[in-house]
Amino acid sequence: MRLVKKSCLLLIVLFFVFCEKGFAQQKYGHINSSDILDAMPEYKQMNTTIEGKKKQYAYQLQKMYEDYQRKTKEVNDYGISMMEAVREERLKEIDSLQQTISGFEGSAQGEVEKLQMKLMKPLNDKYLKVVQAVAKENGYSYIFDIATGSIAYHPENTGDVTDLVKKKMGIN
Repeated sequence: MRLVKKSCLLLIVLFFVFCEKGFAQQKYGHINSSDILDAMPEYKQMNTTIEGKKKQYAYQLQKMYEDYQRKTKEVNDYGISMMEAVREERLKEIDSLQQTISGFEGSAQGEVEKLQMKLMKPLNDKYLKVVQAVAKENGYSYIFDIATGSIAYHPENTGDVTDLVKKKMGIN
C-alpha cells in the first residue's frame, strides 16, 4: 500500500514537472489599462471635452427645472383663483414640461455616452497597438488587463479551440 502511495506521489510530481516545462514556453504578462489611459494626454483631453458637454447639458437642464418650478409654484400659489380652463392649461404645460425634462435627461445621457465611445475608440486602438508590439518584441503569449479582466493581447492564429468545441458540441 505504501508503494502505491509513493508511486502515485511520484507520478503527480513528475506530471507537474513536465507540465511546468511545457508551459514554460509561453510567457504571460499583465497590464493595467486604467493606469495607461490615465497617463495619456489624449485621455485627459477627452475627459475635458466630455465634462464640457456634460456642463452644457446640465445648464440646459437647470433652465428647464427652473421653468418647471416657476410654473408649478404659480399653479400652487394662484391655482384656486385661476379660471378652471387656465388652470387646466397650466397643468398641461407643467406635465408637458416634465415629460420634456425626462426626455432631455435620457437624450443628453445617451449623447454623452456616444461621444465618449467615439472619442475612446482611437485611444483604445492606440494603446492596444503598442501592447501588441511590446508583447511580440518581448515574446509574450498572453497579456491580461487587470483593470477590465480581459485579455489585452493573444496570438491571433494559435490556441483558438472554438472550432473544436463547436465540433464536439455538434454545432456547425
